[in-house]
Amino acid sequence: MRVPSICAGLLAFLLGHGAGAAVIFPSGGSFSVICTNCPAGTGTVPATIGGTTNVEGLTLTDTITPTGSDSAWIDFDFVGTGPSLAQNTGAAWKIDITGIPLTAPGLFDNFFTYWTLDGTAINPIQSFGGIPFEGNNNPIDPALGPVFLGTSFTSGPPITSLEVFVSVSPYSFVTAGLIPLDANDFHGAAHITLASPPPPVPEPASLALLGTGLLGIALARRRKR
Repeated sequence: MRVPSICAGLLAFLLGHGAGAAVIFPSGGSFSVICTNCPAGTGTVPATIGGTTNVEGLTLTDTITPTGSDSAWIDFDFVGTGPSLAQNTGAAWKIDITGIPLTAPGLFDNFFTYWTLDGTAINPIQSFGGIPFEGNNNPIDPALGPVFLGTSFTSGPPITSLEVFVSVSPYSFVTAGLIPLDANDFHGAAHITLASPPPPVPEPASLALLGTGLLGIALARRRKR
């Protein structure tokens, strides 16, 4: 079953520990990042959940934010130094994160993305190339500002690994969404809910001892291991 995708053109782990927080993304789990036309060029880079990785001139870190005992966000943050996230703003740009492991079968049911300039989310933004902005603020922290997408959708069958990617062709087409070319950080986050929630984790007290261009975004391509 295909995931929701939008194609009107060619349009990031600190493991959170809390009482009853789901462990969905294994700390130290490996995945790959393919960066096309990033500041330092194009290449495929191995990465680990909970690590910091240089991806073609961008620094990648990921943050896990539990949303309950059986669900969590994984937020991928790509931070640059400018003047653009693309080496050539007149060419296609793409970030593809593949093989993100899950500790158990899960349901992919939300995704959002946004750009920042020196750490501040771009605001205002507008829909462009089929990528909707529906007045949504960041689901993890609304104070961070507006995002593209961010509305829950009906998941397909359970998955054991996840792939998410965003591409823009040419990169300069982001200006149609009010994203300035000097925006130097990019963020994308996916939400997973365990297909079979685990039993609740007891609190410590109970033991007596977290463009004209083709613009398109595929929220995720689900694949089974």
